[in-house]
Amino acid sequence: MREEEIEGINFCSLFTKKRELAMPTIAERWIQQGMEKGLQQGIQQGIQQGIQQGIQQGIKQGIQEGIQQGLLLEAQEMLLEALEERFGIVPRSIAKKIKEIDSREVVKGLFKIAMRVNSLEEFEEKLKIALR
Repeated sequence: MREEEIEGINFCSLFTKKRELAMPTIAERWIQQGMEKGLQQGIQQGIQQGIQQGIQQGIKQGIQEGIQQGLLLEAQEMLLEALEERFGIVPRSIAKKIKEIDSREVVKGLFKIAMRVNSLEEFEEKLKIALR
């Protein structure tokens, strides 16, 4: 470059233009960093919230299943007590079959049958039918 060309160049304006070009780049980086940080925080909050909801739902479901299991066990015990009260000692084979039933409705139905049959043998026949 010749001297007159150099004298005609406004270095301040060149520096300012370079700075203007560089500034959006820095600002864009800050924006990008802010967005990434916000995204990471959002993901972490989402994960934490999902975990909390999962735990709460699991506890709720566990309680419900525990209640259902307790009701089933109580119904089985009541049926065995009713049979014992009506017919005396209940054979282990019958007690075992009753304890293997996993439906409270079936046990309730067998309870009603136990109140109507005339013998333990008759109940056992009805039990075999119910378990099919």
